[in-house]
Amino acid sequence: MDELPENLVWEILGRIRKTGDRNSVSLACKRLYELDNEQRISLRVGCGLDPANDALASLCNRFPNLTRIEITYSGWMSKLGKQMDDQGLSILSGYCPLLSDLTLSYCTFITDMGLRYLASCSKLSALKLNFTPRITGCGILSLVVGCRSLTILHLIRCLNVNSVEWLEYLGKLETLEDLSIKNCRAIGEGDLIKLGPSWRKLKRLEFEVDANYRYMKVYDRLAVDRWQRQWIPCENMQELSLVNCIISPGRGLACVLGKCRNLEKIHLDMCVGVRDSDI
Repeated sequence: MDELPENLVWEILGRIRKTGDRNSVSLACKRLYELDNEQRISLRVGCGLDPANDALASLCNRFPNLTRIEITYSGWMSKLGKQMDDQGLSILSGYCPLLSDLTLSYCTFITDMGLRYLASCSKLSALKLNFTPRITGCGILSLVVGCRSLTILHLIRCLNVNSVEWLEYLGKLETLEDLSIKNCRAIGEGDLIKLGPSWRKLKRLEFEVDANYRYMKVYDRLAVDRWQRQWIPCENMQELSLVNCIISPGRGLACVLGKCRNLEKIHLDMCVGVRDSDI
């Protein structure tokens, strides 16, 4: 193995897809171990990370070229050890300069402070948060101000995100291509107008209102007129999914449906008020 050209060894490692197999191969010799450390660009960890912050620091130090990280605590119980907290996100921002894609699922100890640490990840272009109940709109805003290259943002069951200044800021950046907001109780259909110019770049939109909890917002006449007056360019929209939404004639999402000329996929589920003319 020591006599093989380095580019050939990289090719061999690149063809090994399963993480378990990669781990086994890296233990065969020191050279494979070092090359695997350099080549590994993705990492998926969860409940087995204990102690979480120390183990995460060790992994990030071992794999210096990580670009994609997924941390999931689905099925977590306290007997499995403490979850990763804000300090873990500080470790990611310090040890992973190439980080571009981050997914956090069921990370119930993460707060806005952790997102402020992530704001220093200048290359971060994709962030997916699934059930991070301590995150608020202030944390999202601090992150999007720092991560100005964000093209993908998924917020799923982020129950305390109850302000939308971050949405307006993203709209001004005009970088967003994929937006998914599901069951974030305080974000309503009318708030999407704040995307403003970003409608032009948006290729995929998923918006789902919690069927068991609707935060009733009262929008003044100015907000209604803004939907009607604003030219909402959706020519790049390829995939649109709306669930449990209220479609009011001449306002809100009804102003969007008729302007998505290049749609390839559309999913409407329990959307009250959709008319033939909207389609």
